[in-house]
Amino acid sequence: MPSDLRALRRAIDAVDRAVVRLLARRFALAARLAPLKRRVRAPGREREVLAKVARCARRCGLDPAAARSVYRRVMAQSRRCQRRCRVAKPRPACPVEKIE
Repeated sequence: MPSDLRALRRAIDAVDRAVVRLLARRFALAARLAPLKRRVRAPGREREVLAKVARCARRCGLDPAAARSVYRRVMAQSRRCQRRCRVAKPRPACPVEKIE
């Protein structure tokens, strides 16, 4: 295997690890919102997030539709984390709560 191929794969692996760490942080933050969302409703929030993601993707040379598609999945997982943490007793038992 050519060394440049190995180097590129290592770089991609490093980016993948960083993405997973960032997702874990995002899900942990979303879980912390769970008790607050009982009192506050923001029906347009997901549309705002998707619009920001699309603008950012465009500036970075990415397909905005693809970025929105990925973020729809990310937000769906965030909602699952929030539901799980809303019912978890005691609250520190939430699986994503300890991720920094």
